[in-house]
Amino acid sequence: MTSPFLGSIVGTGLTFVVLPVTVAALTAIVTMWVTRAGDAANQRRDRYAQAVATLVAWIEFPYRIRRRTDDESATLAGLAAIGHDLQEKLALNQAWISTEHPDMANAYVKARLAVSEFVGPALREAWQTSPVMKASDMNLGGWGPARDCDEIVQEFQFRVTQRFGLPRLKSTLKHSKVDRRSV
Repeated sequence: MTSPFLGSIVGTGLTFVVLPVTVAALTAIVTMWVTRAGDAANQRRDRYAQAVATLVAWIEFPYRIRRRTDDESATLAGLAAIGHDLQEKLALNQAWISTEHPDMANAYVKARLAVSEFVGPALREAWQTSPVMKASDMNLGGWGPARDCDEIVQEFQFRVTQRFGLPRLKSTLKHSKVDRRSV
């Protein structure tokens, strides 16, 4: 026969064991979730940084062509390969951003098209220019698309910063309110 006092002690002892184990398990789950969310954000941040770096490399490509030192087939083939690689990376970034966030995909397309308006003519002119023959010819003065493209790249970079931290949370909350209204 068990006394009521002993039953209450056993119940209390069980509570002292179950409660800390439950709290520890919940803490571990929350910690794992926060860590994974942080890792995912870091991966997204790195991919956006790669997208910006590719835009900048595309802007810089006409300078590489203009500063070539000869018109040998190996030099021209190497430059053409760089151009092809950049175009592939631009398309890859576009595809990834399209799956990550539609608004950012629109911003990237806008930036890419705006940059290409300046890069295209500079590429044509650079290919038509004779190779550089002396060091002083490497200084191109104000030639090239960089100055015209700086603001475009900065605007996209600003949009990227809005995808992380507190701005992302605000955006998410704003979109969830809009989504609930439309239902």
